Amino acid sequence: MRVASHSFLLISYVSDQLLSSLDSAILEYKGQHSSQRASPAGSFRSPDNHENVRDVPVETLISYLVAAKRALSSIHHVHRATTLLNEARSTIESTATLVARTKYLRRSLYAQLKILRSVQFELEGNAYVVKQEANVTIKELETTDRRLQDNIQLLKQTAIDHGFKARKPLDENGEELEVDLKNTLFDFVDDQPVITLRQMVRVAEANVNAARSSVDASIRNLEEDLQQVNEVLTDRTATSSSTKSDLQPLGIPKQLKLLERNAHNMAESLESLVQHFDSCVNAIKHTEGAGAAVAKNFTSEELPEGVDVETFQGPTEPMSEEERTEMLHVLRNDADQVEDVVAEIQERAAGMDAQLDRILIWRASCEASYKDVFKAFKFLQKIGDQLPAHLAEVDDFSSYWSVEKGKIDECMVGMEELCDLYENFLAAYDGMIVEAARRKGVRKRMEKIVQEAQTQLDQLYQDDLTEREHFRAEQGDYLPSDIWHGLDVLPSQFAFHRSNDEGLDSIPDLPKETVASALKRLKAAHGMGEAGER
Repeated sequence: MRVASHSFLLISYVSDQLLSSLDSAILEYKGQHSSQRASPAGSFRSPDNHENVRDVPVETLISYLVAAKRALSSIHHVHRATTLLNEARSTIESTATLVARTKYLRRSLYAQLKILRSVQFELEGNAYVVKQEANVTIKELETTDRRLQDNIQLLKQTAIDHGFKARKPLDENGEELEVDLKNTLFDFVDDQPVITLRQMVRVAEANVNAARSSVDASIRNLEEDLQQVNEVLTDRTATSSSTKSDLQPLGIPKQLKLLERNAHNMAESLESLVQHFDSCVNAIKHTEGAGAAVAKNFTSEELPEGVDVETFQGPTEPMSEEERTEMLHVLRNDADQVEDVVAEIQERAAGMDAQLDRILIWRASCEASYKDVFKAFKFLQKIGDQLPAHLAEVDDFSSYWSVEKGKIDECMVGMEELCDLYENFLAAYDGMIVEAARRKGVRKRMEKIVQEAQTQLDQLYQDDLTEREHFRAEQGDYLPSDIWHGLDVLPSQFAFHRSNDEGLDSIPDLPKETVASALKRLKAAHGMGEAGER
């Protein structure tokens, strides 16, 4: 038929374009499932009992034609199906390459990250050893400093007993000069060495703390950079674009197969609609007055490409009444299913759009994953550039600590010497108190002995004088005066006196409590008792 041949041009172009885009998978699918599908021609027909359709109204035939012509607008869905299929295939192919590249880079980055983690742990270990040594030394320094400060505090709290205080010097007129007397043991100490040592300690501690902060910041920055790389490479949150499942989506081959099947089925459905339109044209040509009605109601622009008004008025092939009845019967059955076929094409087209959207979403996820990996690679490159600085920072910290440790050790030696000096000073002062008390006791004992001896001498003198007087009274008158020139001489009289006045006022009169406390402290220092408070 001429009309059928013109209409077939409409579908053949689209079908050729679609079928040429399908790969061997569709051909394989057709071979496996050809027995399960209906024949292309009249694929949406369903048999029913023949009825008398010889007198189908012309208006009904025209309505069939209008519906068939409107249904042929589904051709753009078939064009779209070819585009979708090609886009899906090219997207999957390019994405597969991107996924392979992403996985390779990810594995490489994990290997590099593992090495850098080992370097980080090594740096932390080396810095930890130095910091532990510094902590021990600083604690020893603090202990020595506390000991020194305690001794200084004891010197400040130990007041000089009034008996030891020197008298103010006198001027030419014998008046006391106004001078500051030393009231505590600390007044006898030169505190400049203490100030100097403590300043050196503060500077050394500040330098060590600054170096410690610097190396801690360096290691912390390295940790943060590595963590940043790790966060990019590993799973994040549910909304993250960089997840492992994005690189291996489930059902992509199945979705591609489904796209190909939908495209093929849409082509078959459109071919059926074209055949139905040809049937409508043929029925109109074999119905009296129908062609004129079409010419009256339609123009060539309103008909499909290749079909014009003259087509309905041209010569027809001979057809028996039985053939016409069968044609009208099939036409009516097919007309009832046109809308369903169009809806099926639209549904399949929408499904293909949705499938392509899922593939594009997968593509976008894979691109985001690749961007994340590339970003992690840039981070790792930055870390590699900064790694020598981190290594140098730890080495500098170790070297710097060695220098400062020597200074701190020198300060501690000086502090310990001052501590020994101050402790010996405190102990010597206590010994001086005890010594003063001992001298006071010795002098008292000497004075007592002298007093007792002087009393005995005085008593002997009086006894001798009395006896001499008694002898002279009884015998003196009978003896010549020149018989013993010492007969009338008085007895010798003896008296004790100081050989010198040195030390007369040098021994202070100390309270008994002061002497007892000093003696107690001295015994405690030598392990002979408990230490007392000053």
